[in-house]
Amino acid sequence: MQDEINPSTSTVKLGDWSNSSSPNFYYGTRSSDFITSHFKAFSTATSNTNWNLVVDKCYNLVMAVQNTTTGLVPDFIINTNTTPIPAGQNFIEGIYDGDYYYNACRFPWRIGTDYLITGDSRAKTVINKLNTWLVTATSGNVTSISNGYQLNGTPIFDWNDATFVGPLTVGAMLDTTNQDWLNNLYSELLNNNLQSGDYYSNTIKLLSLITISGNYWNPVL
Repeated sequence: MQDEINPSTSTVKLGDWSNSSSPNFYYGTRSSDFITSHFKAFSTATSNTNWNLVVDKCYNLVMAVQNTTTGLVPDFIINTNTTPIPAGQNFIEGIYDGDYYYNACRFPWRIGTDYLITGDSRAKTVINKLNTWLVTATSGNVTSISNGYQLNGTPIFDWNDATFVGPLTVGAMLDTTNQDWLNNLYSELLNNNLQSGDYYSNTIKLLSLITISGNYWNPVL
């Protein structure tokens, strides 16, 4: 915990290199690192209840920066010690740092898994907001999903692959009212998102399929 969590804010640090000498980064965090189900497991395994504070902080940050219409969250969040907001361009990686991009794409899988394992209602609330918007925005056509969105819902690209489709499929498992949408996402992920040589996309696809198929190991047990 001492290396990965900011002790003053209970937020996940950008890395073990982050410290108070660089406050711009020290009070920044990455939404794709909100592995709340694991943090709960850490609390159980170590009897360190400070991990529960980290879980609460993750959800508080999500609710602070999640777009109220689309449910999208940014790759990076800043000002975690004051008023959290999406990062601006080129905060740490590039011009899409404040968008739903190649970091935040993992968010529905990370948070969705928490609900599937622990039943945390906060997870269902934030993921269903995103999922409900996406169904409407695409008119239910999963091939219209973009590999990246501005937080207002403007697509960044006109194509997609497993990097985004996989986590969104996990997220769709939380909405029991639209089985067709979940089925279509799963079919798209399984059959049409083959990324030869792309380790990032293939890794996310595999991890998503493990969760979707019910083969994910519950770290709390």
